[in-house]
Amino acid sequence: MHPQPRLTVVIPARNALRWLPGAIASLGARPWLEIVVVDDGSEDGTAAYLRGSATADPRIRAISTPGAGPAAARNAGLAVARSPLIAFLDADDRWRRGKIARQMELHRLYPEIGFSFTDHRRFAEDGTELTTGFGQCAQFAARHAMCREAFILDREAQAAIYAEPLVATSTVMACTALLRAVGGFNEQLQRAEDWDLWLHLAACAPVGCLPRPLADRMVRALDPEGAEGAARRAANQRVAEAYAQAVCLLDEAALRLCRTSQLAVEADGAALAGRRVQAARLRLSAFAQQPSRTMARAAAWDLLGIRSVAQRIP
Repeated sequence: MHPQPRLTVVIPARNALRWLPGAIASLGARPWLEIVVVDDGSEDGTAAYLRGSATADPRIRAISTPGAGPAAARNAGLAVARSPLIAFLDADDRWRRGKIARQMELHRLYPEIGFSFTDHRRFAEDGTELTTGFGQCAQFAARHAMCREAFILDREAQAAIYAEPLVATSTVMACTALLRAVGGFNEQLQRAEDWDLWLHLAACAPVGCLPRPLADRMVRALDPEGAEGAARRAANQRVAEAYAQAVCLLDEAALRLCRTSQLAVEADGAALAGRRVQAARLRLSAFAQQPSRTMARAAAWDLLGIRSVAQRIP
């Protein structure tokens, strides 16, 4: 193992052996990486795979948690990280070429930032390419339309992260010391713990942004009226209420945009699950709160059953 890794990558994995080798491969062959894979109670052979992988690749450290969930798994990785910077990668996601170098250079140039994030490509489970992460965030994209290179968000960061689903966990690189200082992910939340952490960090330090799609993220279908959909909605509401007062002082409009964005995300999950009427109803609710041609078109396409086109609307 390299005596002092420059970056620790934490990969939580629960029954994700189908995707895990690809996630690790996407990191490249940099000898100064520390790769901490947290087997969170898997029953699909992940433990045996990791034993072999750690033998073949000394950068890999395999630890385990007893099915405690992604927040606890990531915190376990954070606890053993040996690098000044830490990054997160879900087992079913991938990093793209240039992500590590560009993001580490951003942190080198601006050591005061607490964390940074990038744009990302999004894919359905069947491989259909969806709109990019920033493509979902019309207000942020419009505000920073002229930015082609990395930039820093200061006081406005928390309101921007609150208003729209800007930050995908698999794009984040953060200061290890700061993450430990704030206690890492809130394990009591179970869901929305990542959004909660990014909002917390944004109140502590400036945030860096790379407006390039430097990761690939799998987006899973979700029935908004099912148990998981209800649990996520409740967690999102809890986080939204916790930060509403602070965000209102920065940008009152962010509260309204947050509600609209969450409805749109639920609509995306319903559309991917084939529940077109539900998806259209959610988009129309979002339209009622914040009318836009894009939302109206998406609702119409949901009803027509045209997923690939509807998801690519800029």
